[in-house]
Amino acid sequence: MNRISLYSKVNRKGFNQFRNFLIKQLSWFHTCMFIFLWILVWFIIFIIGAVAGPGIDKSYYADFYVHYDKHVNLEKVVSSTCKIENWNNKSTDSFPFSDLYKEYAAVGLTGMQGLSDSRLRLLTAFLYEDYIVITHTAQNPKGVGRTAFCHYYDCNRVEIPGSQFESFVFPMTAVHCPRRRGAYFVSLTFEEDETPQEPIPLLNRIFREPPHEIGVCVGPIYGEEKKWLDIIEYIEHHKLMGASIFYFTILEMDMYSRKTIDYYQQNGEVEATFVNTEYEKVTWLFHMIQVHESFFRSKFHSKWVISTDIDERLVMTQMPLMQYLRLQPPSICEINFGSRRVPTFGAAPSDYISEKQITESLSFLRYNLTSDHHWLGFKLIFRPDRVHMVHFHWTWRQHEGCHVKTASDRIGYIRHYRTTSSTSLRGNWFHLMKPYRISKMDEEFVEQLKKNVLKRVKYIYELHPVYCSSIDPTIRNRFKNDLHCV
Repeated sequence: MNRISLYSKVNRKGFNQFRNFLIKQLSWFHTCMFIFLWILVWFIIFIIGAVAGPGIDKSYYADFYVHYDKHVNLEKVVSSTCKIENWNNKSTDSFPFSDLYKEYAAVGLTGMQGLSDSRLRLLTAFLYEDYIVITHTAQNPKGVGRTAFCHYYDCNRVEIPGSQFESFVFPMTAVHCPRRRGAYFVSLTFEEDETPQEPIPLLNRIFREPPHEIGVCVGPIYGEEKKWLDIIEYIEHHKLMGASIFYFTILEMDMYSRKTIDYYQQNGEVEATFVNTEYEKVTWLFHMIQVHESFFRSKFHSKWVISTDIDERLVMTQMPLMQYLRLQPPSICEINFGSRRVPTFGAAPSDYISEKQITESLSFLRYNLTSDHHWLGFKLIFRPDRVHMVHFHWTWRQHEGCHVKTASDRIGYIRHYRTTSSTSLRGNWFHLMKPYRISKMDEEFVEQLKKNVLKRVKYIYELHPVYCSSIDPTIRNRFKNDLHCV
């Protein structure tokens, strides 16, 4: 190759390199210029908007407000969508025993153990065949017999025109109302022109026969102490006695214990009313709210009802409870049972740790020192459809032809696991109930109860971590820091 040809190739190669370098430089320059101009344009737009924005006519936005037509009767438009079902196609002029209840109210029956400044807050509206009962929290002892007005609403919570009814408070935390065709929600006021409380739905209690043969009205739940183990032990004990539904009224409860209520409610074994009062502290003075709430909740829903507190257990000593109740003549509507106190020492566990811990904490295994049988604070089983009103130790008034009987200790008794803590209500009772003796329940019953309680406790409270080995490897590798597994 000659020298000229070689020189031409070298010059051509250098030129190409220079051209490529120049193109890259120009491309970078154009890109930077484009970005700069793009930012500059949006900066100018932002400045213009900031300066001119306050001067924009605000009336422009008025078109986006929603206005209603005051000439349209919205109640008729909305109400027309409600379909009246067969069970709800009924109206009544009054409610059963209204004249009798006026007489009872006039002498203040059920007006006790309340607070005169308590406000009206609605709890539950029970729909029966011929009437409605609305329970509430205004537990004013002097308010028994006070005028109250029933308000009725359709399925859209629109008040039914001309449906208002003047009634009265009886018992202390309830108002009876007649039925109204098409009513799905109800409310109350104490004054005719007062704005009603937010309406609450009707709870249907219309049955051909009570769906439960034995139910349990549980005393009020309140206080700071965790009661999760007491609740499980209480329910499982009375389930072995034949009970199939439990009516709880809860004024205070920690979230850990609440899990037990949620579990049994999900299973259909518990109906719970959660009471929201205006008071900072709840005490035994709120007991009558629970008494009336559980009474009307059990009415026509359970044939027989055991009424005991959470630290009490009914024990039958001669025959099974269901067999005993089926032997009762139709005239019997209340059976009273005496009590044996079982002193308890120390608090129940606050949290679940192990099966061994629970076994050592169970009341029926841990405490067997009992007092003699007595009638101080006796409790009852009663027919809620055969009585007019109840107290937490007895029924106030019964229907005509209804009789009360007393069960001897050879039939059964209330096993009362009562605390000896000095901070509890009348906690200094221990020395007043002497003498004591060891008294245990049937061994077969105790063993079955222990098995059932442990099963429920472990199901609700026994937890374990999320194991990484149980997670799909693809997910595990992709989200290494987000799975919180071990």
